[in-house]
Amino acid sequence: MIYSMFILTIYANIKPNSRPDEMIVVKFSHNSGFSLVELITVIVLLGILGIVALGRFIDQNQFAARGFFDDTVTAVRFAQKLAISSGCDVRVITTAGSYQLRQSSTCSADDFSNPVPNPANRSNNYQNANMPNGFSLTAGNITFNARGRREGSTSPFTLSDGSTTYNFRVHSSTGLVEVF
Repeated sequence: MIYSMFILTIYANIKPNSRPDEMIVVKFSHNSGFSLVELITVIVLLGILGIVALGRFIDQNQFAARGFFDDTVTAVRFAQKLAISSGCDVRVITTAGSYQLRQSSTCSADDFSNPVPNPANRSNNYQNANMPNGFSLTAGNITFNARGRREGSTSPFTLSDGSTTYNFRVHSSTGLVEVF
């Protein structure tokens, strides 16, 4: 059948002013596969579809929890560096739903009455009360002295919703903030 279509195509391409027995030889290049443009278009469309579909299947609360956890660990590390650079003790106060950084009013006082300004926006205090729904953080205090060491014992802090858990601890001897 393909051969007969090929013959019909050749006979259809006879020159109008030529004799019937003369034919034009037609070369067919038989390409198979897809062009690069077609492949890229399909990949882009599948990527867009994947992003839209993936966003609907994944719980956004898990991303928010990981973001809050990372923000909390960053704040604890910043508190340690601030204590070293300022020469004054800095305290991270964690509650079940938030954290905040506080510093003594004077380097010799132990009152932690001054809120630490956020380095990204000096007009706001360094704190976060945007706990994702269903999660809770271990309540407690982490105090860094002027040498960057944690005062008190090493104990873990946990952000959890019962099924997903994120942990960190601050070592008292070195002030190392360890995520585990």
